[in-house]
Amino acid sequence: MAPVGSLLLGCFLAHLSKADDFKVRQYEGPEECEESDRVKEGDQLGMHYTGTIDASSKTGKPGQKFDSSRDRGDVFSTQIGVGQVIQGWDKGLINLCKGAKATLVIPPEMGYGEEGAGEDIPGGATLNFDVEVMSISEAKPEPNLFEELDTSKDGKLTKEEVLVHFQKQRDQQEEGEGKAELPEGLWEAEDKDNDGFISWEEFSGPKGKAPPKEEL
Repeated sequence: MAPVGSLLLGCFLAHLSKADDFKVRQYEGPEECEESDRVKEGDQLGMHYTGTIDASSKTGKPGQKFDSSRDRGDVFSTQIGVGQVIQGWDKGLINLCKGAKATLVIPPEMGYGEEGAGEDIPGGATLNFDVEVMSISEAKPEPNLFEELDTSKDGKLTKEEVLVHFQKQRDQQEEGEGKAELPEGLWEAEDKDNDGFISWEEFSGPKGKAPPKEEL
């Protein structure tokens, strides 16, 4: 499985992160390069990766591979530093040069947390990614997820509006009938003042540079 997930869930996990055991070690490729060839926040990145359970992991089988773009023969493309991927990638790939190869050791707080991701990545797992930067380009403007979720256009999100987002994802992934549920702890982490709504200021996902104007 690719380490992308939903934008909202990825941002939630990033919000909970601690970097105690986070490590980046470049083992091949250029360390000095032009700025245009160096990964910056917001760049569109083409990369290869192989993900395994790290030897230091307290859960899972150390060394077990759970995903690899190399095995599929497809370069993985994503925008870096904006919450589209796990925080270990958003932080660990910054400043690498095009052509660099590195290993990222990512503690669960910067990966998939205590929930894990399916059968291959158990909760609490420390991950090891062997990555290679293949291309760097200017990214398209990020989507405004807050505006998309705020169907009432009142500048704040209700649980019902957020649930619609997860229901659409469930339906698109053809996971069968049934109602989607919010990931455990998501609402509590986003609704910081506990007023029953998620404001633009509280929202940790892609939301543009300024709060939306409330429609009259």
